[in-house]
Amino acid sequence: MALPLYGYNPYQFGQVNPLQPQMDRLAQMQAQYQQPPQQQQNVNQGILWVQGEAGAKSYLVAPNTSVLLMDSENSQFYIKTTDQAGMPTLRTFVYQEVTGTPQNAQKQTETNLDDKYVTRQEYNDLRGKYEELYGLLETATNPERKGD
Repeated sequence: MALPLYGYNPYQFGQVNPLQPQMDRLAQMQAQYQQPPQQQQNVNQGILWVQGEAGAKSYLVAPNTSVLLMDSENSQFYIKTTDQAGMPTLRTFVYQEVTGTPQNAQKQTETNLDDKYVTRQEYNDLRGKYEELYGLLETATNPERKGD
């Protein structure tokens, strides 16, 4: 009596299918492509930290690219730019906290400049007063010049 071929599996009873490991790998690969990519949490939020200027100089940057590098040791940051050939240029900036609105900070800077410097007119007026006082002092200490 012959067995019907329908539902017959020669590998069913303990025999190993030699293609099974390859089929399992293929199924795993298909499952990976069908699943949406998992998003990794970015802890540093895109900020690149370096240790001092030496760290900024040694940070590798792709050609035709600019990156912002924050210094973890000082209150400064760097912008490192490369040209087509990959030659880097490093610029260093110092940053400080701005209190209040930016407009107030600009007014403070202007006021501070007025306290530090004088205009040309103020300088000329002061120089005239100085020369007048110097002339009076000169005539008072040298009585011989009075008669000349």
